[in-house]
Amino acid sequence: MDTDVNTQFLEGTCFFCLTKTHKAWCYWCEQDFIQDKHRCPVCARNTSTPKACGSCLKHQPFFTCTRVLFDYKYPGNHLIKTFKFNDRPELAHSFADKLAGILTNDDPLPEILIPVPLHKHRQRERGYNQSLEFASSIGKQLGITVNTTLCRRTIDTKRQSTLPMKIRKNNVKGAFKLTDANPFDYAAIVDDVITTGSTTNEIASLLIKSGCRRVDVWAIARTQI
Repeated sequence: MDTDVNTQFLEGTCFFCLTKTHKAWCYWCEQDFIQDKHRCPVCARNTSTPKACGSCLKHQPFFTCTRVLFDYKYPGNHLIKTFKFNDRPELAHSFADKLAGILTNDDPLPEILIPVPLHKHRQRERGYNQSLEFASSIGKQLGITVNTTLCRRTIDTKRQSTLPMKIRKNNVKGAFKLTDANPFDYAAIVDDVITTGSTTNEIASLLIKSGCRRVDVWAIARTQI
């Protein structure tokens, strides 16, 4: 990903237009990247109807449902790049506040949230795990416990965003493991950006095989490929 983004972020102003606001972005700029649209309920790809896409019907993933805020494209992608690469973990609160408002009416909600773990080398380099920051904030708002110990990344894989689509699934194969028996029936995996879904599906497969009856995915954005 291109990390050369505008890092200007003045407290009390919109990230995009610098209008005064008590949130990270203003109402008007939000209309440019958070939009109501039909999505596949399983993987969150854009669809013409609110039904499962052909890919999910043909190859059902291990997760049941995916909820995202917006598509990973301009201008929202600049906000995520700032969150991930420019030491702005506090943006997690704004993303979580918006998604929590969407999820409040869901019944039931998951018992546990599992942020996609970073390898220790990657986390040391970045200083924080953006998925954990997002999960912690949304968990606090919805009253759901965040579990940071059940799933571990055991292989320092190449960044998915740098790889061709065809090999991303193999890149994360065997990269995670569960550190203990899974006592949960319903969990949600929390990530920042979903591209092919390979990472979340790999973790979901471990949870399902360990006895979890349902696994959902929550993320800030999804690429449309």
